[in-house]
Amino acid sequence: MRLSELKKVSYPETVAEAVRILAEGDTRALPLSGGVSFVFAPLKSVEELVSLSRLPLSYIKEEKGGLRIGAITPVADLAVSRAAEKYGDGVLARTARRIGSTLNRNLITVGGNLVQPFIWSDLPTVALVLDAVVVIQGPGGKRTVKAERFFARMPKQLLKAGELVTEVIFPSLPKNSRTACEQFGLTEVDFAYLKTAIRLSRTGKKCLDLAIVIGGATILPQRAPGAEAALKGKTANQVLVNEASEIAAEEIRVQRDIRCSEDYKRDLARAQVRGILERILLDQKVPEWKLF
Repeated sequence: MRLSELKKVSYPETVAEAVRILAEGDTRALPLSGGVSFVFAPLKSVEELVSLSRLPLSYIKEEKGGLRIGAITPVADLAVSRAAEKYGDGVLARTARRIGSTLNRNLITVGGNLVQPFIWSDLPTVALVLDAVVVIQGPGGKRTVKAERFFARMPKQLLKAGELVTEVIFPSLPKNSRTACEQFGLTEVDFAYLKTAIRLSRTGKKCLDLAIVIGGATILPQRAPGAEAALKGKTANQVLVNEASEIAAEEIRVQRDIRCSEDYKRDLARAQVRGILERILLDQKVPEWKLF
């Protein structure tokens, strides 16, 4: 973190106050939440940091079968939340528990992980597959953005001067829905090389609706529409599941990663999509090691 021009750290008590300070400071003022992304960010021109630590934005609330999560909620809180454990087959809580080390989870906030994604970030993949809605507040008031649009480009480009992400809304899911997410890293605290999240609705083995999202191939999570089309509206079997996993592995974009080759990431995507679909669509008992 390089803050050679820093002159002031503000501690607003309300969102409105934080928005005002950020708007007045223009590009010279930046919000400070967990601060993890600042390690990698060029901050030479920043003159003011606006701490979000005193804002009432740390909470996890159940609402109408869904969840409302405050932007500065630590990932550590999400990992142990009973409400998150009950929602969407517990995919949010399990994903949070796999994010880095205990220290990382105590520092990283839900909003920060979404607003400033890196190739190893995990929550954007799950937010996209669950059709989350991001709440943004700025000088002009509140607005909401669906995850699909939020991650169509780097999220910071979507935010106008003075705007803050204040909340993430996860909608209620159909009773016949299943959700799962798999990540691959070399150790328990390793940043994931690749992660795949799938949400589907089914009657028997007929796939009524389907979302396949792959994260870690590029900085932003990606839908796999070709793979989804191979299964949507059809009665699934092993042949169709294998076909969908092949399509997913080939249709995603993969950017350079010094940790492994492009082919390796495609192999991971193929294995993760197939393994998840075998488990939540074909009802097979798939041991974790078989995914890879």
